[in-house]
Amino acid sequence: MEQQTSLAPPLGVGASIRHEKVVTLDPKNKVVATEAEHYRAEAIILATGSTMQQLGIPGEDRFVGRGVSYCARCDLAQFAGKRVLVVGGGNTTAKSALLAKTVTSDVTLVHRRESLRTYPVMTKRLEKEGVRIRYNSELTEIGGDEHARTAVVMDRRTGERNELEIDWIVICVGTEPDTSLAKEAGLDMKGAFIKVGRNLMTSEPGVFACGEITGCDRHLINSAAEGASAGMAASEYLALEMVKRGRMFEGAKNGKYADEYLAMLS
Repeated sequence: MEQQTSLAPPLGVGASIRHEKVVTLDPKNKVVATEAEHYRAEAIILATGSTMQQLGIPGEDRFVGRGVSYCARCDLAQFAGKRVLVVGGGNTTAKSALLAKTVTSDVTLVHRRESLRTYPVMTKRLEKEGVRIRYNSELTEIGGDEHARTAVVMDRRTGERNELEIDWIVICVGTEPDTSLAKEAGLDMKGAFIKVGRNLMTSEPGVFACGEITGCDRHLINSAAEGASAGMAASEYLALEMVKRGRMFEGAKNGKYADEYLAMLS
């Protein structure tokens, strides 16, 4: 996909890929500022996706990457033969616990309710594979030295707290849309998501948004489809803007010729 993006036509689209963190967005002037550069554009597509939700408990931030993980598959090699605690109650949590069980025998799943939200077959698999499940329990604190070593788990029914010795904690409590750039830029929001029209344009002309930040179903195929739609919409917007300025062009852009775009404006 990176080659298709960066290779010159006809093998790719000839785009330049910059690995830079975006710090501010000026939608009115279409300026994107990164830690390294300022970029002025004619159209912008926001596709910032989601970030893993945090518990917000003492020790969580301190031990990220040093005993606290949000992705079991990413850190699986480090779980081998270790004591792993998985937090959450959905299918992703169950899959993470089962994945950890392939490299270690000591896996405990902590869930704050009386039953998991997984498919029944997943719960049976957890039991079959010997994953210990602590229902009505909540992780309240993570302790350690240079690495996470302990987890304080509270029984929600009695309030009793137990300190467990652990090596890794995998937190799987969902995701939240990463819309901070849009909010800071003053784009219209619809609840937790960026408000977009049918063509995925935001409240600022020429600025588009797609994927999980617009509230679409949280599946890769849905986000990819919205990304394609946003790309087509941006292309059409640029062609229309070109015609508005009296700049006609040869050939087709986004499947339409200049006279067709001209007709759209009349």
